Amino acid sequence: DVAPNGSGMVLVMGVFKSAEDMAGDMARKIEKGEWPDGFRLPPERELAAAYGLARNTVRRALDQLEDRIVRLVGRGTYVKGRSPSPGPQFLGRLKEASPSDVMEVRLIIEPHAAALAAVRASAEDLATIEDALRKSLAAKGTAEFEHWDAALHLAIFRAAKNALLVDYCEAINAARNQPHWYRLKQRSMTEERRRRYDSDHGAIVAALLQRDAEAARRLQQAHLARVRDNLMSLQD
Repeated sequence: DVAPNGSGMVLVMGVFKSAEDMAGDMARKIEKGEWPDGFRLPPERELAAAYGLARNTVRRALDQLEDRIVRLVGRGTYVKGRSPSPGPQFLGRLKEASPSDVMEVRLIIEPHAAALAAVRASAEDLATIEDALRKSLAAKGTAEFEHWDAALHLAIFRAAKNALLVDYCEAINAARNQPHWYRLKQRSMTEERRRRYDSDHGAIVAALLQRDAEAARRLQQAHLARVRDNLMSLQD
């Protein structure tokens, strides 16, 4: 049996004893389209009342659905749009792409993602970004720096609150992990360039913390143009 509640949510009238029960029921609603892409879930207190569970149990159930929902601070919890993972043909092409092609795409997309992050990032997102920055600044050697550099860029993408952009960034990071990419970055890295990249990253993060979308976009674009020019100098 089903019944709507006051918020328009369709509830299954049954017995729910655990977070797993609740998460399973909500997952079924998403799969069946009862909760379509972009659907805003009711507040936790309403979910707790509807399912007859404590609010801490509701939170655990929502945690189990983190791949299907997105929580936006001050705006609510929404069903994510389900985007397919990049296909093998795309991933294969990306891994084999020239550095100039990859950097061209990055320059088109990543500055705008940084601008979105400046507006949409939660306090937790910003803390994660600052932590990645600190670790990149403290990194010893190219390999460690590359790891935290990639983590910093990914944290910015996640703060933009767009699942497609996160998929894109993870695909780019997979390409950057290819041996020919690492060798190129290692050859291009000098002490002076490392200091410049650290400075770029610090300025980008400062713009994000100030919620300055235009500065974040501009600084990210300048940083990526610098990386591109340094890499391309080895291709001449």
